[in-house]
Amino acid sequence: MTLTASRPPRDVGPQRRVVRDSWDRASRHRLDPDGLPRLELPEDDLDVWRRDHPLALALPVVRRLLTDDVSGSGLLVALGDEHGRLLWVEGDHAARRRAEDMLFVAGAGWSESRVGTSAPGTALVLDRGVQIRGDEHWNHRVRAWSCTAVPVHDPVDGHVIGVVDITGDERAAGSLTLPLVTATVAAVEAHLALLGFAAVDRVPTRTPGGRSDPVRTPPPA
Repeated sequence: MTLTASRPPRDVGPQRRVVRDSWDRASRHRLDPDGLPRLELPEDDLDVWRRDHPLALALPVVRRLLTDDVSGSGLLVALGDEHGRLLWVEGDHAARRRAEDMLFVAGAGWSESRVGTSAPGTALVLDRGVQIRGDEHWNHRVRAWSCTAVPVHDPVDGHVIGVVDITGDERAAGSLTLPLVTATVAAVEAHLALLGFAAVDRVPTRTPGGRSDPVRTPPPA
């Protein structure tokens, strides 16, 4: 079957509504199902963005609750910003090397408008937890993987500031994974609330592109 950038592949059988709707959005974006994501944050900008992004405050919480337990498991834990750009990708070393083939790396853009259906990008679009399994991914390069992601909210005004994701084999979208990631995100939001966090008050000294700007920036072009 010939695939085009404007027409989703139709070889995965019956689809869940969340997947079908996401594929429709990917089709409207005319995304290539064989394409790679873009590296949207070069190393220097990534270092600055990590340092000044609010999720940096919660990274120890995520590591304690998720990352520390996935070494040698074949699973990855990723944290992305509100635009779907991955800021941290940690976990099993062998899985990290394999994930590099599909550019699931820090600095890459994994929004739904960039790569189509995936847990991180689709969770941000829907503003709720999402699980995507194997062939449910729009992009063929990602179909050997499964993932679960939950958005993180500013505890002050409730707007989305990022996303926490587990990616790996079928266990990454198992029945217990979504409650685990949801509980981790709740702990992250509680931690930020205890710190008196407010996203608009965190002003980076330099953001990607060299601007002086709050964390809340327009999405990448």
